[in-house]
Order: sequence, then structure tokens, then C-alpha cells
Amino acid sequence: MKVIKRTTKYLCVLIAFVMTLFSVQNIMVRHGEVQDRTYAKDEEKKMLRVGLEGLYYNKASINMKNSSLVIGYFNGNSYVKETTIEGGGFTFKPYTESISLNGSYSTYEAAKSAASVINAEGKEAYPVLLYLSTWTVAVKGEGSSDKYAVMISSANGEKLIYTVDSHNAYPQFSAGTPNKNGVYVVDLGERQYRGRIELGRYGGTGSLKVVSIVELEEYLYGVVPCEMVSSWHVEALKTQAVCARSYAYLAGFGAASNISKPYNMCDTTSSQVYKGYGAERKSTNEAVDATRGKIIYYEGKPARAYYSSTSGGSTENVEDVWGSPMGYLRQVSDIYELDPELDPWIKELSADKIEKLMSENGVKVGDIKDIRPFVMTASGRVYSVEIVGDTSQVITGRQLRKIFSLYSTKYKVIKYGDKPDYVAVLTSDGQSAVTISDSYILSGDYEVKKASKDIEQFVTITADNLINYPAKAPADRDTYYIAGMGYGHGIGMSQSGAKGMAEAGFGYEEILKHYYTGIEVR
Repeated sequence: MKVIKRTTKYLCVLIAFVMTLFSVQNIMVRHGEVQDRTYAKDEEKKMLRVGLEGLYYNKASINMKNSSLVIGYFNGNSYVKETTIEGGGFTFKPYTESISLNGSYSTYEAAKSAASVINAEGKEAYPVLLYLSTWTVAVKGEGSSDKYAVMISSANGEKLIYTVDSHNAYPQFSAGTPNKNGVYVVDLGERQYRGRIELGRYGGTGSLKVVSIVELEEYLYGVVPCEMVSSWHVEALKTQAVCARSYAYLAGFGAASNISKPYNMCDTTSSQVYKGYGAERKSTNEAVDATRGKIIYYEGKPARAYYSSTSGGSTENVEDVWGSPMGYLRQVSDIYELDPELDPWIKELSADKIEKLMSENGVKVGDIKDIRPFVMTASGRVYSVEIVGDTSQVITGRQLRKIFSLYSTKYKVIKYGDKPDYVAVLTSDGQSAVTISDSYILSGDYEVKKASKDIEQFVTITADNLINYPAKAPADRDTYYIAGMGYGHGIGMSQSGAKGMAEAGFGYEEILKHYYTGIEVR
């Protein structure tokens, strides 16, 4: 299986008729320290819990490079600071040894002093944080293990343990000092994050998961440049900011620790890509600020703003992908998508490879004789496809996309003997079929020139779609080309299309109202 090298250029066919264009220290604790940096109750209602699955999922240990960390708890309606610890870097690991808990203390200093007495007796003991002003001492090798216990070690080896106790809540950590730019970020090495970080053994596992607790707008600072190229037109960036905010809004707010369901969203493409402070760019931060608080509404209710990279010329009705119709997720033309993030693509497969892939995925038809798109959607996507072999079977276009690892379901099947660049055009003598590769074309820079024989695919612009025409067919009967356009499910906003519309002079609200039928932006 291979993808043929992409050399596609976007061209309009010109025959007789031109188509319309459209620091290492001991751990020190300052109990109850009050800092200027506080979260008001109304701000807590805007906090999101985002699982950092990309780099910090089910880890044996997590390192923080901060010189100091504030430890606190969300206690129902606000974040309350318990202590600040300093140690020039910290390592978090699940604590799996058996322990017994001894005594009750209200400060770290008291628990640490009690642990020192036990250590002097030849046993190994550590201070343990249970909740706000609730400390105890763990004695190693006694009692039983705690499936939620986590140990923090400073760079010089001093240690403390925290666990969920009866409150079922893990502590949350924030930076004790700002970075060189004056921003408080928790430094996990590869990435840094605004707000707070929670680390725990959720579900009582032997590994750590990490959760970012971050205010909505600051979350978007770390999302927009990961979901859209930061150098793109500002109106496109604003469009992305509103879409990302709408998606996060419906995912739900909350800062409280939840050991059974630690987060509602993750930082990967399963939700939205979020890489924190290090990913931020001036242009995208400004786009977030310029649209602050704005989301899309449909019939008076917040709407989920689905989006994908590239539509291939037309978006899709949601029911043709996920089964249930939604009034604002309708098929619309995307003819401004002239400089897509992903060019039209071709995947070449042999009949033997197709049979093997089909069989591995439970589609057993024997020797492959043909592949035929069976039902097409209004956007030009394959809704279902017939696989013809010794027997025949109809599967969905989405199934075929998964089996063949295709970028989208907007594709054609090109076989031996096909003439894929034949199009019907209107001439002075009526309609006739012509070969694009033998014609003159109007190029993307508006030059009339002979069509190239070396180009991979031609793309024509119609009144409501973009259509790809591969320049050649396979040279033998046992080879198939899957020639497609677009990248993703095709529902809602096309990021490449939003870029094109912005460059054509449309504002972000106009772009949003184009892709989401009947919505308001407020």
C-alpha cells in the first residue's frame, strides 16, 4: 500500500466555457500562606478538567521542575491553599508499600516532627497529607497498602505522601513562583500548564494520570494554536477560538477532584488538542481574547461546534455520518477551500492487498473483482460501497475508510481502463466530453496554459463543490486507486475552508454562520 507523491494543483478547466469561480533545597512548608494569586468563586465555575493523555497517561512517575509548588484543595466552591513546598524540583510516584497511619496533625511541620521521632527508633516514616489541615504519619512495613497513595520526593530526597482519605479528593498543585514572563505555570518538563495540576492513581491503579485544572479562556490559549496554524488569517483564528470554546463549554465545568471520573475531556484529537503554555502564540491568544466568552447557539441552546481539517469542497450532513440529524449541522458548499491543509490524495492498493485487508476486518468476499461506490451523499461522499469478489458485500464508506486508512469518505475508486479526467463541459455546440489533460486550463494564478501531463489530480470548482479528477488510471487490472479529497469527518466547520473564507474577506461570525446553519454567535 502506498500513497502516490502529491503534485496536485488546483485548476479550473477552460475549454470553450470557463467554469464560474467562485534549585535543590529541603522541602519547606509555609502552612496557610496567603498569596495574591487567588481564584474567585465565579472563576472556579469556569474551570475545566482536562486529562493529559498525550504525554502523561498511566505513568510510573511524573517530574515537576518548579522550584516551589502550592498545594491546595477545591473544597466545594473555591480553591483553598494548604501549603507551599520548596525543593528545586519534585518527583511523584505511586506509593505501593504497606503502611499504617499514626496520629493526627494540623500542619506539615507537626507531622514531619512526629515522623522524625519514629525514624529515630529505626523505622521508616513519612508525613502524610489527607486533606485541608489534616495530616498524619505513615509507618512503612506496617498495616496495609493504600491504593490511592502518591509520594512526592524533592531533589534532595525528602519525602511526603498524599492520598484521598474520606474526602475522595486529591490535592491540586500550582506554581509557587511565576516564570520569566510573569505567568504561573506548572512545569512538567516536556510541557508547561497554566492553572493547577492534579496527579493521582484514579481507579486505584498502580500508575499515575495527570489532570490539568484550567480556566476556560486560558485553556483555549493552549488549544487554538494546536488546532489551527497560528500564522493563518486572524478571522480564521477567531473562528477556531469560538468553535473550541463551544466544544469545551458543552464538555462541562468543574474543579473538584473526582477519583472515579477524573476528567471530561482529554488533550488529544479525541477531544481537542491541548499542549498548554508552551504552545501558545501571540496571534492565537489575541484571537481568543477578541472573542472572549463567545460560543454558538442554535434555537437558544449552546451548540457543539464540530469541525475537521479539510472538507474537500463540501461539508456533510451529520446524519450521513453519525445517524441522527441536527438542524445546524447541514451540508454546505466549501468552495473557498482552495489552499487546503491536505491536498487531494491517492492511495494505491493491489487486489491481493484489498482482499487481505477486507478479510482481516471480517469482510470475506474472496478474490477481488471490483469496488463500486453504492450510495453517495449530497456532498459527494461515499455512504456505502459494494465489494465484488467471489461473493459481493455492501459496507459503509466509513468502514472502507477505516479498513484502508483513508483520510476521508470523499473519494473515487479508479480502476484499469477508466478515463478519470474526462469531464462534461458546455461548448458552443452543446455538451461534450473532454479530457482535461488534453485541454487548456485556467490555473490558480489565472494563467491560461496547457494542462500538465505530470500532474496527479485536477480539481474543478463548481457552484457548490470541488471535484477531483485523477489524471491517470492504474496500468493493470489488479491495481486500484482510491482518489480522494478532504481530511476528517467533514461535519461542521472546515478549518481549511475557514482560512479561505477569511482570506476572501469574511469575518469570523460570517464564517461560523456559513458552516453552522441557523446559529447565533453570542
